[in-house]
Amino acid sequence: VKLTEAKVRWEVAMGNYQIGIIIPEGATHKIRKNINLMVARTMSGIGMINPALATALQPNDSVEINIFFDPAVKQSFRIAVLSSMKEFRSKIEASMIFQAFNREICRMFPVITPEENSFKDMVSFREIYPSGKAKEIVPTTTQHNVPAWAVFAMFFIVIPLTSSMIQEREQGHLVRIMNLPVNYVTIFMAKVGVYLIVCFIQFILMILAGIYFLPLFGIPPLDLGSHYFALFVMAFTTGLAALGYGILIGTIARTHQQSAAFGSVSVIIMAALGGLWVPVYLMPGFMRQVAVYSPLNWALTGFYDIFLRGAEPWAIFRSAMKLFIFFAVSAGIAGLYRKIKPPISA
Repeated sequence: VKLTEAKVRWEVAMGNYQIGIIIPEGATHKIRKNINLMVARTMSGIGMINPALATALQPNDSVEINIFFDPAVKQSFRIAVLSSMKEFRSKIEASMIFQAFNREICRMFPVITPEENSFKDMVSFREIYPSGKAKEIVPTTTQHNVPAWAVFAMFFIVIPLTSSMIQEREQGHLVRIMNLPVNYVTIFMAKVGVYLIVCFIQFILMILAGIYFLPLFGIPPLDLGSHYFALFVMAFTTGLAALGYGILIGTIARTHQQSAAFGSVSVIIMAALGGLWVPVYLMPGFMRQVAVYSPLNWALTGFYDIFLRGAEPWAIFRSAMKLFIFFAVSAGIAGLYRKIKPPISA
């Protein structure tokens, strides 16, 4: 079936093809005429051709190639296609110019026979992966979703944690605990230790789901890599950050409704901004700048470094330190608030 421009436009618009390219008839002939004109005028400028001949040549319009894109394709795909076509165009033009100059030199100086070498790129690029792996590491669905859901589950512990803290205050348990010969920091760390174990259990269950359960649905299994200590450090600091945030909310909130509403909504917002639902690289520029301020994004970035780049413990130091500082600041604010406003059972 002979394709027409209207047919190509319709096929792309209907989504049957992602891209359609229309090269006008006689494009090669028109390009050669333009190149011959350029070569003639260049040679005329140095007195190596009849100036009248160069003046007599008439330039043709540039060749216009129409490219139809499916509206549903990503911007990155369009940019990649256009960049590749422009690179190919430049290479073809350079090769044809090289050949045209060779022909002119042979015509003017018959005793000289230039080599008929094809035009070659003067600069080449060689891809080297610093990790030493020969193939490109492409994130899979599992490598994104398992750490994303694990981080989200850890931070969503804010609901039971704050509920427990408020229940202690309402029923007078905290007042009795405070009368024990221990300071608030000891009570705080005891609660952190218990819920940190819960966070680790959640994390392990998500890891096991990525390794054994998700492959049952045709999804690639999760590869943990070989740096298990780095994985432990990220899980530990992520759990601390989640607990610090939960204790801060539980300390300030006065009722179950306040803690549940603010805690759940704030975690969901931080998850959305941090790239847990939609990867950060797919977000607009402004959203990518906002994402770096979400503690959930710090945790996800650390797990990315481990799963995708095989990062060693020192390589995830920055992400882990951010999470630990977030925990320390949250715990410090909670302790300061509790010191200014001690818990008194109503």
